[in-house]
Amino acid sequence: MKRLHLIIYIIAVMQGLVGCIEPPLHLPGQEIGVEVQVSQTEMNIVWDNEVQLNHEWYYGWDIKDDSIWGGLDYPIPTSYEVYRYYKGDDIHNKHTSVDMFTINTNRFRRYFQFGYYDMLLYSNIDSKDGTQVLLIKEDGDSVIATTTGTRGIARSILEASRSNGDETPLGILNQPEIFYGAYSENVYISPDLSDYEYDPVENIYIKHLEAELHPLVYIYLVQFVLLNNDDGRIKGINGNTAISSMASSTNVNTGHTGNTPSLVYFNTRMKQNIEVEGKLCDVFGGKLTTFGLCDNEPYYRSGAEYKGGRANLKNMVYYDLVWNNNQVKTYEADVTSQMQANSHGGVITVWIDCSKLEKPQNEEEGGGSLFIPTVEDYDQVEWHIEI
Repeated sequence: MKRLHLIIYIIAVMQGLVGCIEPPLHLPGQEIGVEVQVSQTEMNIVWDNEVQLNHEWYYGWDIKDDSIWGGLDYPIPTSYEVYRYYKGDDIHNKHTSVDMFTINTNRFRRYFQFGYYDMLLYSNIDSKDGTQVLLIKEDGDSVIATTTGTRGIARSILEASRSNGDETPLGILNQPEIFYGAYSENVYISPDLSDYEYDPVENIYIKHLEAELHPLVYIYLVQFVLLNNDDGRIKGINGNTAISSMASSTNVNTGHTGNTPSLVYFNTRMKQNIEVEGKLCDVFGGKLTTFGLCDNEPYYRSGAEYKGGRANLKNMVYYDLVWNNNQVKTYEADVTSQMQANSHGGVITVWIDCSKLEKPQNEEEGGGSLFIPTVEDYDQVEWHIEI
């Protein structure tokens, strides 16, 4: 488990605190009273879903992979957004107002009132070229993360994804960038100094809180192993790949993923003569980032736990293969069990027996035929959430 320690100081300046305390508080170096109290929140960025590459990752990773998809590690953020919801003296009050701050260091100093707060923190995206696709928006008293729709992909994908003449591919989303979030509810700023620890160096009172920032986007490494391709019937790939029934959003406050299924498009590249279980095989693969499975991650609402339920959704991976006569055909594989077993990222492997592949029916040379189901291709799925 990796941890990145982030300490955030939340200062509560109590105006006229001397008159509020009976009896008066005596501190070293001052006769009476205290004006400043500090709540110190210690935040850790934690992820326990490191990809295990020693035994099951045949594709490998080289300099070119790194230049295309970036590294395999979860990146360390450099700035954060802080949402502070004040609820007064009632923990059941709704979020009617919010204070928002951006912090670039590990020190956060603001005035606080007595009472209860909910605190939301999430990391910003360090986009080098300004092409961030992760979108953050307010939805009621929650913050929702989504991503943009895919544009500029292969013509065959566009044609398969259009609906009613719309040129925007429906249900096909870009991969979101990695980011982290933490949400602390009912943080109490108390007028009782016995709830705090006195720091004689800074002459302040400190309250220690703990929270953990977890990834809200996960890394998957998807690989395809070509078996029985000794005759070279499959000569390559065009890189087009997509996976279905992935969450199209996540609730940053709760970490719970949305229940609207979508397709996520990603690229792959091929490597030849890779040793797989003692045999030389052609292997193609790539890196996928996603919010994860639909309706996933348990959370508490009104004192009850909701664990989520995926109904009968299947995760199908679609991929193009190029035959030795240059024809291209799209194939699919069911990876539902693997995705459910690796709901927080990991290695997904598809074994392809080339001797059993159905050949393309079109005898003419093809230029790409990846079929991506649109939103309309899904059966209607309804979740009944009972709290």
